Amino acid sequence: MSGEPDDGERARLGLDARITRRDFVNGTLVGAGSVLLGAAVSDATAGAKNARAKPQTKGSKTTGADAEDTFTGYGGVGDYAKANGNTWPVVQAAHRIRDGIYDAKALAAGKPAGEFDLVVVGGGIAGLSAAHYFLKAAGKRHVLLLENHAMLGGEARQNEFLVSGERLLGPQGSNDFAAPVRGSGSLTDAFFTEFALPREYVWQSWDAHLKPLRFARDNYSNMDGFQESQVDVGYFFGEGPDGKPLWRRNIWRNDLEDAPFPVTARRDLLHWRANNRPVSESENRYLDTLTYKDYLEKVHHYDPAVTRFVEPIVGLLAGVSTDAASARLGRQLVEEPGRPMAWSFPGGNSPFPRALLRSLLPAALPGKDFNSLLYGPVDFAALDGGAKAQTTRMRLQATVLKVEHTGDSARGNRVQVTYEKGGSLFKVDARAVVMASGGWVNKHILADMPADLRAAYDQFTYAPALIVNVALRQWRFLYDLDVTACRWFDQDDDGFGFCCNLRQNMTVNGHAPALHPDRPAVLTFYMGLPVPGLPAARQGTTARTRLLGTPYWDLEVRVRKQMVRMFGPYGFAPEHDIAAIVLNRWGHARLIEPPGFHYGTDGKPSPLERVREGYGRVAIGHSELNGAQHWGSALEYGKKAGERAATLL
Repeated sequence: MSGEPDDGERARLGLDARITRRDFVNGTLVGAGSVLLGAAVSDATAGAKNARAKPQTKGSKTTGADAEDTFTGYGGVGDYAKANGNTWPVVQAAHRIRDGIYDAKALAAGKPAGEFDLVVVGGGIAGLSAAHYFLKAAGKRHVLLLENHAMLGGEARQNEFLVSGERLLGPQGSNDFAAPVRGSGSLTDAFFTEFALPREYVWQSWDAHLKPLRFARDNYSNMDGFQESQVDVGYFFGEGPDGKPLWRRNIWRNDLEDAPFPVTARRDLLHWRANNRPVSESENRYLDTLTYKDYLEKVHHYDPAVTRFVEPIVGLLAGVSTDAASARLGRQLVEEPGRPMAWSFPGGNSPFPRALLRSLLPAALPGKDFNSLLYGPVDFAALDGGAKAQTTRMRLQATVLKVEHTGDSARGNRVQVTYEKGGSLFKVDARAVVMASGGWVNKHILADMPADLRAAYDQFTYAPALIVNVALRQWRFLYDLDVTACRWFDQDDDGFGFCCNLRQNMTVNGHAPALHPDRPAVLTFYMGLPVPGLPAARQGTTARTRLLGTPYWDLEVRVRKQMVRMFGPYGFAPEHDIAAIVLNRWGHARLIEPPGFHYGTDGKPSPLERVREGYGRVAIGHSELNGAQHWGSALEYGKKAGERAATLL
């Protein structure tokens, strides 16, 4: 991809910046002038293995011992340091399932590891929700949660940094929430009440002596321009005729007058943005019959510039390009300007699974206050302690390989779950199982699922996403541009992403990092990897292959190149300003929603309906069962699956 930068480019990108701690790759000390990739990070990360070496390859494949280093990269500090996205061990374990490495004899020889009333597969919000609501419905029972990552939370995890004495957090994926109206009767209202989550927050203050700037409080509000009444967004159009970066700020405030779009493109972009009336159920059914590209260009006859403008946003949220995504999803992008801004916790939606963990295993996350919920360390020993009295347990880095009823799936009264942990195979018996892991896993490990369920799952296809958190020592280059978020269009061959932003974070009990251009902050990039021109499912497979096959080295170089190109003329110096870069790769971040997925085709129901039903003693409750991954959906379908499991006892 990027290739090996020459000495001049290495210096320009800050790849040889002096480091302030000892770094080891596979047990070997790496000096600043050798194969170390990247700039210095805080001394507080001393002792962590720096997994940022150039790929050591044999032919076209990374060799065994180096693979994790060249794939996973640096993971930050704290409890989440070994769980940044899908790490190399998780990818390896998943591929062993996909490739059928374990034969029947090996699976049958798994060591007995207990009997439980409920086994939950998946330790994200959906799995934790299932366990929580199961216990509320069934009373005190023996429950086991199996999670394949080194940290619970699913995509609602966080990256942590310590830069110049400041503790900084960024989302690994899931972020964006709105405090529910008290007394509304919604599930999220009940959740906020039960777990005493605040509905009002104090946000980082902005020094009155600095020029006014407006910040998003999440990582989505800045993407499509609809929040320009509340966020200052800079739009980068590449280099202008004078060879200098061509920036425009808040382009919608004057109806695109200053934006370098042709007249017809400007006209149609304004029409697209104004088409924000609510859509009826019958209209949604119609929209689900065509692609978003056809809706824009054939129904409304918009200039293709409109499609190009929304393509990267659709590619992130739908996982595929506009020529493969349902117009039902694309139409939802257009919302009324000035709508209330969504919020994010400092670590994204990580407090939601942490709240559920505290309920299930109080000793694992001691305390009752909001501050410890956000920032308290997890006691990992308490997840699966040795005390026989502990009725709820969680086992991390446990990859489930097979789920099967002991007897006919409709009449069997037990389910056997086989999993791998630490290189050994184990099996547990359960009276009921909740599959809170994603459909891409379930379709491989539900050994006795009925044929109609398998046919429904065959219609579930997925696409990846990449979220990058760049810890900065200062961000005056953005301040000098008068922006806190950026969107870009023109790219060179090594271009990376389409948007990034700084958030205004909530402050809790004195934990209030300074919001100042000369102080540290986290700049977050969100991007999908659509592949226009291919069918929807092939786009997901192609993009995932590219993402998982790209070394950390190439991705970090591309991030740095993009930042230097856009911000270099405004004082950005990567060798000084970048403290750390963490990549969060999610191989199946988005359920692909092609036309017909939500309402079915040829008179057949949507596959979503069949999967929600489960079978036998297996309840299914993963986050995408409303058609897209979201924390509220994970909570809802986890709850439904947990309550259904309680009826199976």
